[in-house]
Amino acid sequence: MSRPRPVAAERLLALFAAVAAAFGGSPAQAQADPFALPKGLTAQSVAASEGPGLSEIAIDGDVRPRLVNLVWRGDTLAIDADAARAAGLPVPDSSGGMIPLSAINLAKWRFDSVHQRLEVQLFRKSDGDNLIDLTRPPRMDGTSAPLTALRIDYDLTGTLARGRTSAAGLVEAALVRGNVALTGGLQLVSAPAPGTGKLLRLDAQLQILFPRRGLTATAGDFISAGGQGQRALRLGGIQLASDYSLRPDLVTTPLPSFTGQVAVPTGIDLINGDQRYKLGEIQPGEFTVRNVPSTAGRGEVSVITRDSLGREVIQSTRFYVSRNLLARNLSEFAVNAGFVRRRFGVRGEDYGPLAASAYFRRGISSRLTVEGTAEWTSGLVNFGARGDVALGGLALATLEARYSRDSALGDRGTLLNLGVESTGRRVSGRIGAILPSSGYRDVAFRLGDAAPPKQLFGQVSFDLGKMNQIQLSATRQERRPDPRFPRFERRADLVNASFRTRIGRNMDLFSSAGYRRGESRVFSAFAGLSMQLGGGRNAQISVNGGTRSPLSGTSSVSRHDIEGAPLGYALERGFGPSSRTAGKLSYRSEHGRLEGQIERVAGRFGARANARGTLIAAGGAVFARNQTGGSYALVRTGRIAGVTVMRENRSAGVTAAKGLLLVENIPAQVPISFDVDPDKLPADALARDTKKRIVIPRRAVGLVALDVVRFVPRQIRLFGPDGAPLAPGTVLRALPSGEDLMAGFDGVVDFNAGGADRRLIALGLGGPVCQAEIDAELLEDAAAPDALPRFDCRAVAPGVLAEAELRSGKGTAAKPRAGRALAGRSRR
Repeated sequence: MSRPRPVAAERLLALFAAVAAAFGGSPAQAQADPFALPKGLTAQSVAASEGPGLSEIAIDGDVRPRLVNLVWRGDTLAIDADAARAAGLPVPDSSGGMIPLSAINLAKWRFDSVHQRLEVQLFRKSDGDNLIDLTRPPRMDGTSAPLTALRIDYDLTGTLARGRTSAAGLVEAALVRGNVALTGGLQLVSAPAPGTGKLLRLDAQLQILFPRRGLTATAGDFISAGGQGQRALRLGGIQLASDYSLRPDLVTTPLPSFTGQVAVPTGIDLINGDQRYKLGEIQPGEFTVRNVPSTAGRGEVSVITRDSLGREVIQSTRFYVSRNLLARNLSEFAVNAGFVRRRFGVRGEDYGPLAASAYFRRGISSRLTVEGTAEWTSGLVNFGARGDVALGGLALATLEARYSRDSALGDRGTLLNLGVESTGRRVSGRIGAILPSSGYRDVAFRLGDAAPPKQLFGQVSFDLGKMNQIQLSATRQERRPDPRFPRFERRADLVNASFRTRIGRNMDLFSSAGYRRGESRVFSAFAGLSMQLGGGRNAQISVNGGTRSPLSGTSSVSRHDIEGAPLGYALERGFGPSSRTAGKLSYRSEHGRLEGQIERVAGRFGARANARGTLIAAGGAVFARNQTGGSYALVRTGRIAGVTVMRENRSAGVTAAKGLLLVENIPAQVPISFDVDPDKLPADALARDTKKRIVIPRRAVGLVALDVVRFVPRQIRLFGPDGAPLAPGTVLRALPSGEDLMAGFDGVVDFNAGGADRRLIALGLGGPVCQAEIDAELLEDAAAPDALPRFDCRAVAPGVLAEAELRSGKGTAAKPRAGRALAGRSRR
């Protein structure tokens, strides 16, 4: 950065000004001159001036409000250290007085002598364009319009076998409004087992979601949430737990990140999974690429930049991605308390002793996650700690230790859980051990389950490409004697090997072999061939056998019922000691799913029929749907049928009677846009501003009200309080829509008789001056231009009509789309 050379004309002008100041005028006159030059100014002093003095400073294009003092020292520009520090330059703390700009760590600087401005560009510190986040949160700008809805999921089955008929069904009902749901499940059986009734209550609960905090509160029946080392329990009580599925904007798993330095402006590319992606342009300084989308397991990500000579520079880092890890500084927890449910599915009101459990996990860093757990029931306490740590970019190690104390039996015990896993594109492996001591107890054991066994396990798999996969696994289990479970083997060793390969374009071969050694030794093997026949059809043949089972096999041809192909079928033939022939036919529609099956086994026939679906009552209508889960959007286009509704610019369906359309499979808590297709509007429909963006809670129903009205154009004539037609240009407001109209010559107004507006207010400078009530019967009599229905606009005192009514009407109504409105069409 060099100092600009003085211009000769500037020196001559300064010398002339100095001479004029020395020989022209008296001191009194000089003091009176507002443009007088300082005393003692000479040509020599001008030439020797160090300039440029007080100047503006712009940092990264932002002009700062305060000036800085600058001086030239030879070819070096110096700046006052305190002023530079106050302006935001990275001045060392030890510097003071006038310091050269070269002593400050700047990307570049330039002095603009025309505007007397110092322009500075700082080195970036992973901010602005130098911070690239590849999983930036989605737009969360949708509105919520929940409806009270009753949802009933049913799964009904009828069976005919051995000359007897039976029926059974599962029914779950839920009353939902927004983030609050009251649900209950029932089981119906025509021929119940001894000790059970035909009608059995399965569960009932009240659940409240807190999406912003990622929490779920449950009162009633539930399955306990806990750490990976805790065994789940069915409880009737209260639960408060983290639920990050309510936060689609949150990245919960640590993903690869990369930080580097560049000296010059450059483009940046990313290599991930043998693919190269262009990320954009970055400025000199530090840059960071965060949250690179990656599959679980080992991986490597590389960043390509250019150095000051234009050469490509590749920087790489290794990583390990696992769902067992939490993102840094992210926490999750669960607290469960209630009475243990026993014999679930057999008895509905069998509750046992009180139990409680809790866990807490936190991501300490992108490589380390820690967890603490505890559980309690009368006379038993169990607690432990766990840590999951990524070992560089190679593997994930797990260490868990637990301690229990059973005061009733006087037992104390420990459990140690060790494991290492490594998942890769070609080779993956896992090895671990669960080692409980003889006195170890947990709540599940105390309440009736078997004690956790001692386990040693290992697994390795190979992906050889082209669908060639091999997997080998081995496990040893050892159980302590337990009189409650006399059939459990004390010790068992299991070895299994499986292989899968593609032997043709549409043909796969898969096989497995297993060996079990316990109280007896058992060997089994299985092999199968699968063929894709096109059109969703599949053919399969398989053979299996072993030391305790004779050779048998099956062959089948099937086609699954899916969206777009509603009819499904399956034909199956079994060979072996007991032959089996079966056929199945299924039909899936938007209203539900039906399935029928008939089979012949060992000379006996049997049949089964099944119906499954969902009934939803919301918005004054009842809808039948196939069971899909997820959330629902009830689209309402006024009362206009035949309107094509668009979801994210794709057709979602056509409104039926009453202008309603139920759209399913809506992702929970994700903003979704709805609109109408303007090119498919009915001829007598008028669409206003109809685009809506809405967020619907999990399994709830949200209302999407699109502003579509029936368009029946009519001309009417309005007369003012003086008996004369309203003056041309008079502005009228139609209520309740709030749409603004305008009177033409002779008080003629173009009015939509198909809408809900039945009142017109003429607006003056001081507010409404008169109002007219529109009679629907008179509108229907408008058959000819010379027989326009007449309506009188009666005088209204200022303030009689509520100002809030006018304001709300104007605010809630949307203007019609510009275009062919009279033809019932509209353009975007």
